[in-house]
Amino acid sequence: MQKIIPFKKDIVFKNTIEEITSISMDHHLYHEEYAIKGDFIVEGEYVSGNAKDNFHFEIPYLGYLEDHFDLSNLSLDIDDFYYEITEPNKLSIHIDILADKLTEKPLLEEEVEPVIEDSVLEEETKALEEREEVKEEPRMVESVFSNTSMMEDAYMTYKVYIVREGDTISSILEKYQLTEEQLRQYNVINELSIGDKLIIPHEQNS
Repeated sequence: MQKIIPFKKDIVFKNTIEEITSISMDHHLYHEEYAIKGDFIVEGEYVSGNAKDNFHFEIPYLGYLEDHFDLSNLSLDIDDFYYEITEPNKLSIHIDILADKLTEKPLLEEEVEPVIEDSVLEEETKALEEREEVKEEPRMVESVFSNTSMMEDAYMTYKVYIVREGDTISSILEKYQLTEEQLRQYNVINELSIGDKLIIPHEQNS
């Protein structure tokens, strides 16, 4: 796939620009990870008063691509270039950079299928869950559950849940039969994003 990256730069001349009689643009662009670096070379000839003069500008560039792209085959070129005289001594140039041969990395939700969460991920977190499985003091049970008839020898275990596409706080609360207050006891929730990990408390009786 391709992506167009627009770039605009105002160049100030030492003299008044009556007319641009010739202009050319070259570039030296390369990428390091997701950063596009390099420079543009804009040069040509212009008329100022009754005289002609040459101009030459080297314009540095730094931009970034999104990190969900695979850049192993990336090529950089210029898709379009145009200019306009915006003030008596100012030339505004517009360059469209073409980032070609981009491929998108697999979406995160495709990497977290239910079978993976139920097998590999749960096995990886099993030791953590067992270490965190503690007998709750009465005051802790009271702070998490409003039902005062809970047994004092109740145990609390924890499940690590990875947020998927389409998840909402309401859907997670309904899935695990929790209140929002109970969920916030163990998590700081401002906004859900795919891949976020939530601690899901689960009471078990001894």
